[in-house]
Amino acid sequence: MNGTLMKQTIKNNISLWAILTIVQAFFIGAMVMGGKTPVSMTAMSYYALLPGLISAVYVIVTGNKLIAAQVDKGTMAYVLSTPIRRTKVALTQAAYFVGSLFAMFAIAGCTHIIAHRLGAGGISGDEVKAILLINAGLFMLNFALSGICYLASSVFNLSKYAIAVGGGIVGAMHLMSLMAKFNSSFDWLKSFSVVTLFDIDSILAFSNQQVLSMTGHAADAPDGAAFIWKFCILAAVGAVTYVAGSTLFAKRDLPL
Repeated sequence: MNGTLMKQTIKNNISLWAILTIVQAFFIGAMVMGGKTPVSMTAMSYYALLPGLISAVYVIVTGNKLIAAQVDKGTMAYVLSTPIRRTKVALTQAAYFVGSLFAMFAIAGCTHIIAHRLGAGGISGDEVKAILLINAGLFMLNFALSGICYLASSVFNLSKYAIAVGGGIVGAMHLMSLMAKFNSSFDWLKSFSVVTLFDIDSILAFSNQQVLSMTGHAADAPDGAAFIWKFCILAAVGAVTYVAGSTLFAKRDLPL
């Protein structure tokens, strides 16, 4: 990685990252402190919807800015005119993307733990485990989705195409997940979206938290180990797309 390029990348993207990170921390803090909401209820009412949509904005916008937008605007020509190899540029941009997402959900998880401890007067080990695993799941999901956007950004020279393809895929996957969640007749859409691999029910079962059904009654606990292999699939999708994007960027012709 290149330190100078990393500093510039952080400077160019820190504003959006900070705003969305603060928004997520505020929502989870306000929800837990205001209503003393149990972790299981917070997982079903908050984590199942809002953080994924907020982080999707960051993934789509930042994924485009890291490579495609710079090629489109001509700033990538300046970067590559310095003695920095393309592979190092690609790895630096990818490292920032993954690291910023990890920091985003680490802050969200810590905020939830602190807010729950203060609002409920304490927090159990199982609750801490559930919060950490849920935020780890969100990170893994966004690792996969950001890899898709990073790959699109590496393939196209124009921002409009990178956003249309990368952002379109990410948006479509979230939409399919929402449709399946709110209408059982669309359950078949789950097979086409990696968003459904973020399995909150399995995480809660593993953490020994009460799992609620749609009617609000305790449901039969799902397989508490299912989220592990789903995390592995998300990790594989992210790794493959990041490697493919870096490789294509390093080898393809650029309009410099």
